[in-house]
Amino acid sequence: MTDKDPVDHVAACSITPPLVEQVVGLAKLPLGDWAVSEAAMRGLGWQEADADLPLEDAFVTAEGHLVYLGDSLILSFAHFYWVDSEDWCEDFWGTLPGWSSHANAGRAVFNTHIDAAVAAFTQLLGPPEQDITAEGGTLAMGDGDWRHAAWRCGDSLLVIGPRHEGLSYFQFEEAVVCLGPIEAGAPLPALRDFVS
Repeated sequence: MTDKDPVDHVAACSITPPLVEQVVGLAKLPLGDWAVSEAAMRGLGWQEADADLPLEDAFVTAEGHLVYLGDSLILSFAHFYWVDSEDWCEDFWGTLPGWSSHANAGRAVFNTHIDAAVAAFTQLLGPPEQDITAEGGTLAMGDGDWRHAAWRCGDSLLVIGPRHEGLSYFQFEEAVVCLGPIEAGAPLPALRDFVS
């Protein structure tokens, strides 16, 4: 590898059956009331992200997943990025507790983690109400197909799929589980926009 040759990486923190049950339990809470959500996450053993992580309003699950709070709850479980000796010289995701990173891993490996997460939630919730694959990708990581799957959980919509990763100024990609409110009987939103 020369100084200019980036190496693709995929890092992941696995979606386990206990985590699936925890997330589905959180989906039944009033998501707009963050005091309730934060108390529930602490009750699950999730901790507020420490100062070493460049994140605000974030929690870390017992397994190491990063969870962001905002208009929705977003749990990050896989990242597709590159490491080189200039701009992105550190394998940040691969150094986090609970995460494993694989060099020279491409989009197919990243997609495998999304498929595994969809399968894990399908085991508990049954088939998704919507499961679509559309053109996606980022300029840095190239074109690819993005899969998004969605389930209604009470007054919440649970969506799994990739999105642009904000810490890299949207150059890289991350796979997330996203919980957000949805009115009963409302049509599903564009899933890609929902996880953005």
